[in-house]
Amino acid sequence: MSRGILIMIAASLGFFFVTATTFTSLGYVLYTMVADLGWSQAAAGMSFSFLGLACGLSSPLAPMMMKWIGTRLTMFLGGVVLGAGFLLAATVHSILVFFVATTFMGVGFSLIAPSPAVYLLATWFPKTSSRMIGFYFMAGAFGGVVGPLVVGAIVSTTGSWRVHWTVMSIAAFVVGLISLATIKEAVPVTAVSDVKNAGMAETAANTEVAPWTVRQALMSRSFLLLALAMMIVQTVVTTMHSSLVAHVASLGHGPTPGALAMSLLALMATLTKGVTGALSEKVNPKPLLVWGLALQAAAMVLLSFSVVPGWAYVAALLFGVGWGLSWLSAHVLLLRYFGGAIAGDMVAMATMATTFAVLGPLVAGWSADNTGSFVPVFLIFAGLLALTVVVTALLLRPPTPCASAQPTGDRTGRQPVSAPSLSAAE
Repeated sequence: MSRGILIMIAASLGFFFVTATTFTSLGYVLYTMVADLGWSQAAAGMSFSFLGLACGLSSPLAPMMMKWIGTRLTMFLGGVVLGAGFLLAATVHSILVFFVATTFMGVGFSLIAPSPAVYLLATWFPKTSSRMIGFYFMAGAFGGVVGPLVVGAIVSTTGSWRVHWTVMSIAAFVVGLISLATIKEAVPVTAVSDVKNAGMAETAANTEVAPWTVRQALMSRSFLLLALAMMIVQTVVTTMHSSLVAHVASLGHGPTPGALAMSLLALMATLTKGVTGALSEKVNPKPLLVWGLALQAAAMVLLSFSVVPGWAYVAALLFGVGWGLSWLSAHVLLLRYFGGAIAGDMVAMATMATTFAVLGPLVAGWSADNTGSFVPVFLIFAGLLALTVVVTALLLRPPTPCASAQPTGDRTGRQPVSAPSLSAAE
């Protein structure tokens, strides 16, 4: 087996593991922890928000550490930090300590994936990096399918969520050691921008893109509408991760059906993202975005009125399809509207807007504590999604560059390049 393939496997294992053990499965563990420790749903939602905030705010840390100590040690330390967070979670009694634990988990996530791996794959496989990065993101997404089922198996078998966290802690240290033993850079990181621009070299067309500057693009109606859609989607997705298991369990069948619903959601999102990438090359991505938002709105309504787990499964399937359609098509539209020269900046700014998603679990937890149900928040989210469908369908248009823009480069000095193929998104 070549060194490149070995690195591909190790990196994909890391992304698979962090996805399986954090965002997609935390909701299941929180359900059992809340019941055992007497925490409120609002406090449980806040722990999820700490995870998301730590993951988002620590994202710039990975490129900096890759420059200082190398990618191999960065990913190894990611495993150590993640394992420390899991180990701390296994011993908690106080919600404040659990906030610290989930913060460690978020930082560990960022140090393992996805920035370090994308850089590795882009440099080890310069001719096929889009394909390899696509496989990598598929492996990470599949972790979301497996994670809730594994957590459910451990908790139901042992009867202890502390055992789950202990097992995950050991596994995290093992993942870190695998990275230490296998990862090797093809090209050392000399600047943070090397990581930021990884995978952007391949081109999908030889035509020159519109002469956008970052400032002009940020002020355009097209970007604001896409950022709004991404923010709403990510808020609803984050809230679903934190509350779906508890909501389905409230139907009277325990947490196991909720874990299955979460896995179904992740599976459909994974498959749909793969199909949407190819479909966007043949049809206009805007209708895909609109349909994705509409399917998510319908899923939230169906979930709100579900009285048996079977309806929750259908809602999870619809939501997964809608999530896959809307999330990837929004990224494709950012790339097509503003070009490859500033694609990294535009995705980063749109992603920054989705930081507001951490408020979703807090609001959902507050609703559950005060009304005894997540349904009011689900219905509000359904309304927000429906409103976004209308706004996106009526107002989203390809932007027109300002006449003052120069086609030979933006005001940061970068030259326009051909639009790269968007291999994968979250």
